[in-house]
Amino acid sequence: MNEKLLLTIIKYATLNSVNNKKIFEETQIPKNTIIRNINNLVEYNLLTITHGIVEASFDQRIQLAIYAIKEGIDIEKVCRALSWREFEDIVILILEYNGFKTLKHFRFKSVVRRFEIDILAYRDSLILSIDCKRWKRSWQKVATIRVINAQVERTRALIQSFSSLKNFFKVTNLINIRFIPLIVTFSETPYKIYEKVPAGPIFHFQSFFLDEMNIHIARLMILKVS
Repeated sequence: MNEKLLLTIIKYATLNSVNNKKIFEETQIPKNTIIRNINNLVEYNLLTITHGIVEASFDQRIQLAIYAIKEGIDIEKVCRALSWREFEDIVILILEYNGFKTLKHFRFKSVVRRFEIDILAYRDSLILSIDCKRWKRSWQKVATIRVINAQVERTRALIQSFSSLKNFFKVTNLINIRFIPLIVTFSETPYKIYEKVPAGPIFHFQSFFLDEMNIHIARLMILKVS
């Protein structure tokens, strides 16, 4: 499918529905091509069309994004067509596909203050503490370091409070639990790993963080309950 057409559909097919005319004005693609491709997406249950109005539910937009990535469209372009909430949900879908259970926007109170972690993903004795960032290509190393240090602080605070939170994770033996703080972004960052904390784009997430986790784990910061 045409890249510009698919990205435009993802961008506009929200609760504010869009008609074929709007898509044509945005893409300048022939209307018969637009109609044919939209009908294909309807057949895949990725869109709903009523009286020429194109709509997509929240779940359909996530599935549209996954479809676009499978079609070879740059994942950063796809993510920029989504809302911030949807970017986080793409990360969650990848994690759950790999057998992790997830908690989104996990809030907790430490001795010092309240914290929130974008995504906590846990599988067996491993807990990933994830911060999702709308990374700008212009960000410099100082900004990268600041974001990484903040995520390490949040993860350490979680560990200090973990004995009172363990029921969320159905954990009985705290000794073996390992925590790994990491950053997931839209685009490339100045550091792939800084002070043993990975910070990288979502299009490396499956391969680097999940498929090759056992290869890289010796290089990563692993925190434990003391």
